[in-house]
Amino acid sequence: ELTERLLEGLAERQVRVTFFVCGYRIAEFPDTLSHIAAAGHEIGLHSSRHDYMQKMDYAAALQDLTSCMQTVEDCCGVRARLFRPPGGLYSDALLQAAKDADLSAILWSVDPEDWDAKKAASVLPTIRKEVFTGSVIRMHDLHESSVDAALTAIDELRAQGYRFCTVSELAARAGTLLQPGEIY
Repeated sequence: ELTERLLEGLAERQVRVTFFVCGYRIAEFPDTLSHIAAAGHEIGLHSSRHDYMQKMDYAAALQDLTSCMQTVEDCCGVRARLFRPPGGLYSDALLQAAKDADLSAILWSVDPEDWDAKKAASVLPTIRKEVFTGSVIRMHDLHESSVDAALTAIDELRAQGYRFCTVSELAARAGTLLQPGEIY
């Protein structure tokens, strides 16, 4: 329900973003992922089960990534090229698995911690304070306050002259060729 509300708000604003998705959520809400893809948003991976993957060995990490990748592809026909490790935590083994799965690892530059509903009042002030040209703002669709903050941030930042795009579009605009197994 919250993701659908976010998708509606993004469509109204003609904004496309990157969604990093978990395999177990796709199994629960396949129609939502299909809607995300049909709306032209970029789809990246966020793991199969949202485990903190930096402690996984290479084989476990590769299995998780390829399983999640296959789930996305089976659901909506999209081949993911990006991966955001849960918590932003990674290891050499995880990066090698990402490389072998043909995935570039993406982190963020602004984290308003919107996943914590107790911090809802600080989400917009954090974004306003920390955003800069080229920012990747990490947000979630877990709480109504997160969706409200995301849409308000888009409106406020657009009024200041910011434009919005997917992670891959941002990299292309910066002249950065995203390489599998590398962190961005």
